Amino acid sequence: MTDAKPPIDAWVDGACTGNPGPCGFGVVLCSGARRKEISGFLGLGTNNVAELTAALVALQAIRDRERPMRLLTDSAYVHGLLSHPWKPKANRALVAALRAEARRFPHLEFVRVRGHAGVPENERADTLARDAVARSAPPVSLRELLTPHGADRT
Repeated sequence: MTDAKPPIDAWVDGACTGNPGPCGFGVVLCSGARRKEISGFLGLGTNNVAELTAALVALQAIRDRERPMRLLTDSAYVHGLLSHPWKPKANRALVAALRAEARRFPHLEFVRVRGHAGVPENERADTLARDAVARSAPPVSLRELLTPHGADRT
Protein backbone atom coordinates (compact mmCIF):
# COMPACT_ATOMS: atom_id res chain seq x y z
CA MET A 1 0.00 0.00 0.00
CA THR A 2 1.27 3.45 -0.89
CA ASP A 3 0.98 6.75 0.95
CA ALA A 4 0.67 8.67 -2.32
CA LYS A 5 -2.27 11.01 -2.46
CA PRO A 6 -4.65 10.60 -5.40
CA PRO A 7 -4.51 13.17 -8.21
CA ILE A 8 -6.92 16.08 -8.28
CA ASP A 9 -9.43 16.61 -11.07
CA ALA A 10 -10.83 20.14 -11.37
CA TRP A 11 -13.92 20.33 -13.58
CA VAL A 12 -14.65 23.95 -14.46
CA ASP A 13 -17.39 25.75 -16.35
CA GLY A 14 -18.82 29.20 -16.83
CA ALA A 15 -22.31 30.33 -17.75
CA CYS A 16 -23.68 33.55 -19.14
CA THR A 17 -27.26 34.63 -19.80
CA GLY A 18 -26.76 36.71 -22.91
CA ASN A 19 -23.22 37.54 -23.94
CA PRO A 20 -22.48 39.86 -22.30
CA GLY A 21 -24.95 39.38 -19.51
CA PRO A 22 -25.22 38.00 -15.99
CA CYS A 23 -22.54 35.33 -15.57
CA GLY A 24 -21.29 32.82 -13.05
CA PHE A 25 -18.85 29.98 -12.60
CA GLY A 26 -18.89 26.43 -11.29
CA VAL A 27 -16.06 24.19 -10.08
CA VAL A 28 -16.08 20.55 -9.04
CA LEU A 29 -12.89 19.33 -7.37
CA CYS A 30 -12.46 15.56 -7.04
CA SER A 31 -9.65 13.61 -5.44
CA GLY A 32 -10.23 9.99 -4.52
CA ALA A 33 -13.37 9.92 -2.36
CA ARG A 34 -13.13 13.68 -1.60
CA ARG A 35 -15.23 16.19 -3.50
CA LYS A 36 -15.73 19.94 -3.20
CA GLU A 37 -18.01 22.24 -5.17
CA ILE A 38 -17.51 25.99 -5.60
CA SER A 39 -19.66 28.48 -7.46
CA GLY A 40 -20.13 32.19 -7.70
CA PHE A 41 -22.02 34.95 -9.44
CA LEU A 42 -19.85 37.49 -11.27
CA GLY A 43 -22.43 40.12 -12.20
CA LEU A 44 -22.40 41.34 -15.79
CA GLY A 45 -19.70 39.87 -17.98
CA THR A 46 -19.00 37.56 -20.87
CA ASN A 47 -18.98 33.80 -21.14
CA ASN A 48 -15.19 33.89 -21.62
CA VAL A 49 -14.77 35.79 -18.34
CA ALA A 50 -16.94 33.19 -16.59
CA GLU A 51 -14.94 30.29 -18.07
CA LEU A 52 -11.57 31.86 -17.20
CA THR A 53 -12.74 32.69 -13.68
CA ALA A 54 -13.86 29.11 -13.08
CA ALA A 55 -10.37 27.87 -13.97
CA LEU A 56 -8.68 30.51 -11.80
CA VAL A 57 -10.90 29.76 -8.80
CA ALA A 58 -10.22 26.03 -9.16
CA LEU A 59 -6.46 26.52 -9.13
CA GLN A 60 -6.60 29.00 -6.27
CA ALA A 61 -8.57 26.51 -4.18
CA ILE A 62 -5.80 23.89 -4.22
CA ARG A 63 -3.34 23.87 -1.32
CA ASP A 64 -1.11 20.97 -2.33
CA ARG A 65 0.35 22.13 -5.63
CA GLU A 66 2.78 19.20 -5.81
CA ARG A 67 0.02 16.69 -6.47
CA PRO A 68 -0.77 15.66 -10.03
CA MET A 69 -3.74 17.68 -11.24
CA ARG A 70 -5.97 17.84 -14.29
CA LEU A 71 -8.00 20.92 -15.14
CA LEU A 72 -10.93 19.75 -17.27
CA THR A 73 -12.86 22.32 -19.30
CA ASP A 74 -15.30 22.30 -22.19
CA SER A 75 -14.07 25.76 -23.21
CA ALA A 76 -11.87 25.82 -26.31
CA TYR A 77 -10.92 29.37 -25.27
CA VAL A 78 -9.60 28.37 -21.84
CA HIS A 79 -7.94 25.22 -23.13
CA GLY A 80 -6.26 27.11 -25.96
CA LEU A 81 -4.98 29.90 -23.74
CA LEU A 82 -3.50 27.43 -21.27
CA SER A 83 -2.23 24.72 -23.64
CA HIS A 84 -1.02 26.77 -26.58
CA PRO A 85 0.83 30.08 -26.92
CA TRP A 86 -2.36 31.95 -27.80
CA LYS A 87 -2.22 35.69 -27.21
CA PRO A 88 -5.35 37.02 -25.54
CA LYS A 89 -7.08 39.89 -27.29
CA ALA A 90 -9.31 40.58 -24.30
CA ASN A 91 -9.37 39.71 -20.60
CA ARG A 92 -5.59 40.13 -20.44
CA ALA A 93 -5.38 40.62 -16.65
CA LEU A 94 -7.54 37.57 -16.02
CA VAL A 95 -5.53 35.44 -18.47
CA ALA A 96 -2.26 36.64 -16.91
CA ALA A 97 -3.50 35.75 -13.41
CA LEU A 98 -4.67 32.33 -14.59
CA ARG A 99 -1.37 31.58 -16.33
CA ALA A 100 0.60 32.73 -13.27
CA GLU A 101 -1.47 30.48 -11.03
CA ALA A 102 -1.04 27.53 -13.42
CA ARG A 103 2.75 27.95 -13.31
CA ARG A 104 2.63 27.18 -9.58
CA PHE A 105 1.64 23.57 -10.38
CA PRO A 106 4.51 21.37 -11.58
CA HIS A 107 2.18 18.49 -12.52
CA LEU A 108 -0.79 20.22 -14.16
CA GLU A 109 -2.47 18.85 -17.25
CA PHE A 110 -5.15 20.68 -19.26
CA VAL A 111 -7.89 18.53 -20.73
CA ARG A 112 -10.63 19.64 -23.08
CA VAL A 113 -13.87 17.70 -22.69
CA ARG A 114 -16.96 17.77 -24.81
CA GLY A 115 -19.60 20.02 -23.26
CA HIS A 116 -23.16 18.88 -22.63
CA ALA A 117 -22.19 15.29 -23.41
CA GLY A 118 -23.46 13.67 -20.21
CA VAL A 119 -20.14 13.67 -18.32
CA PRO A 120 -21.42 13.91 -14.72
CA GLU A 121 -18.76 16.23 -13.24
CA ASN A 122 -18.78 18.52 -16.28
CA GLU A 123 -22.58 18.67 -16.17
CA ARG A 124 -22.41 19.45 -12.43
CA ALA A 125 -19.94 22.31 -12.98
CA ASP A 126 -22.33 23.69 -15.62
CA THR A 127 -25.28 23.39 -13.23
CA LEU A 128 -23.35 25.17 -10.48
CA ALA A 129 -22.50 28.02 -12.88
CA ARG A 130 -26.08 28.35 -14.14
CA ASP A 131 -27.47 28.21 -10.59
CA ALA A 132 -25.08 30.98 -9.53
CA VAL A 133 -26.48 33.17 -12.31
CA ALA A 134 -30.05 32.30 -11.35
CA ARG A 135 -29.41 33.18 -7.67
CA SER A 136 -27.71 36.46 -8.63
CA ALA A 137 -26.18 36.61 -5.16
CA PRO A 138 -23.77 39.43 -4.45
CA PRO A 139 -21.10 39.10 -7.14
CA VAL A 140 -17.64 37.73 -6.52
CA SER A 141 -15.02 40.45 -6.93
CA LEU A 142 -12.72 39.81 -9.88
CA ARG A 143 -10.33 42.34 -8.37
CA GLU A 144 -10.01 40.16 -5.28
CA LEU A 145 -9.56 37.04 -7.37
CA LEU A 146 -6.75 38.68 -9.34
CA THR A 147 -4.72 39.45 -6.20
CA PRO A 148 -2.32 36.74 -4.96
CA HIS A 149 -4.31 36.06 -1.80
CA GLY A 150 -7.78 36.81 -3.14
CA ALA A 151 -9.31 33.34 -2.89
CA ASP A 152 -9.92 31.03 0.02
CA ARG A 153 -7.38 28.21 -0.17
CA THR A 154 -9.19 25.04 0.84
